[in-house]
Amino acid sequence: MRTSLNQQIQSSLMFTNVASQKLMAAQNHAASGKRIMKPSDDVPGTNRALSLRSSINTVNQFADNVTVSKPLVDVTEGALGDMAQVIHRIRDLTIEAAKSDYTDDASTTQHVAELNGLMGQLVDIANTKFGDQYIFSGTATSTPPVQANPGPIPDPAVQPYIYAGNNGVRMVQVLSWVSLPVNIPGNRVLNFDTGGGNPAGAGSTDVFTMVKNLGDAISGGNVDQISAQLKNIDKNFDNVLGCQAQIGSWQSRMEGAQTTLSDTRDRLKQMLSDTEDIDLPTAIVELKSQENVYQTALMITARMLNLSLASINQ
Repeated sequence: MRTSLNQQIQSSLMFTNVASQKLMAAQNHAASGKRIMKPSDDVPGTNRALSLRSSINTVNQFADNVTVSKPLVDVTEGALGDMAQVIHRIRDLTIEAAKSDYTDDASTTQHVAELNGLMGQLVDIANTKFGDQYIFSGTATSTPPVQANPGPIPDPAVQPYIYAGNNGVRMVQVLSWVSLPVNIPGNRVLNFDTGGGNPAGAGSTDVFTMVKNLGDAISGGNVDQISAQLKNIDKNFDNVLGCQAQIGSWQSRMEGAQTTLSDTRDRLKQMLSDTEDIDLPTAIVELKSQENVYQTALMITARMLNLSLASINQ
């Protein structure tokens, strides 16, 4: 009789311990809102959750790439727009200076002075920085791309400025299947011949030599020479607009990538929630059920212990 009662007490204590563990698990699930607290709760679900978290981390990395790179592209697009405006003004000034009634000394002095100012603006734009990096230096971002030519400037064959950067292009991955450039080397934008011919085409010069040649023609008062500069100016203007259009296409793709990444991240997070998170009403029902089981186990255990004490007293 006593051995049987001891067995019942041991069984009751075991069931109470099990009920306590299940109650604690139900409390943890309800409090955390998570269905999977440890891998053993759902091994396939755990593997799926790990895969989803890895995918979310990858998406976040791509999103960070876009966040960091897009401002650089935006600054470059703005600089190209400013450069196009300056070259457009140079073209207007050329047309104005080519008129025979604008070739007097006062007009010539005024035009040359304005050209010098426009040359300075082009140098400033060419040496635009984003943070501590020059945007038109290729991959040599710590080197000013445009520097004064140390050669004999009075020689008409010498460029007033040289290109000191390189033709490197920096790439950034914005989607798993898409990598985009984030810079256009200055030799292409400014039409410097770095060994493969002028990017703007045959018969063109870099924008600084263009301004210098125009200034020389205006100073000489030769209307035909002034007019002859228009073709070179137009080629440089079209070249800058082409670079700006390309930057614009990269901006558009980056914006599209941001939308794609945001949508993908939302879907992955929803899938992760469906895998890991618990249904709260179900969790509350389970918690109440386990509380009842635990209370019942305690009552039974207490009764068994009372019977054991009664048998001892006898």
